[in-house]
Amino acid sequence: MDRMVTSTVVTGVGGQGVVSAADVVASVAFDAGLDVKKSDIHGMAQRGGTVVSFVRCGEKIYSPIVEQGTADFLIALEELEALRGIGFLKDRGVVILPNFRIPPPEVALGYRAYPGNIEGRLLEIRPGIECHEADVKGMLKQHPGYSINMFSLGIYARFLPYEKAVWLDAIRQRFKKHDTAIDSFLYGYARGTDDS
Repeated sequence: MDRMVTSTVVTGVGGQGVVSAADVVASVAFDAGLDVKKSDIHGMAQRGGTVVSFVRCGEKIYSPIVEQGTADFLIALEELEALRGIGFLKDRGVVILPNFRIPPPEVALGYRAYPGNIEGRLLEIRPGIECHEADVKGMLKQHPGYSINMFSLGIYARFLPYEKAVWLDAIRQRFKKHDTAIDSFLYGYARGTDDS
């Protein structure tokens, strides 16, 4: 990871905890002594719309906005949102891709089909990226109460140089009732790399 600037985009659907996940990322980077800027775009979040959070950290950050094609990481909490957010990712970036779908209204009402082969489409758009699956379905089957945002954050955390304890402290600070959030994070953290 380039210590100068690391840009992360967290995207999902309203109610999935996009902003909470980004808050944890920002807190961890800040606690590591980095300059951090964060910005959230809520759109129609209360109606199941897209929510996007930008977190930029490094020695000195002047803007919270992640420009198209510059993000190091894209954490998607819903499959289609990964496709919508792929433009932010740089050519050698990393995407955390869940196998989880929340049909948008036009799909739920039968006007359109949910797009297939999302990973293939992502690789067509950005051929050099790394796609890492977040097996949300498997997690929810074993642990129905776990949260997708913290599970995905656990996978993402394995790519960064911060100790696990720093992540856990940030989660405790962010959530009053943090036991499930921590369990979800640890479940993802244990699956975050091929060598784990």
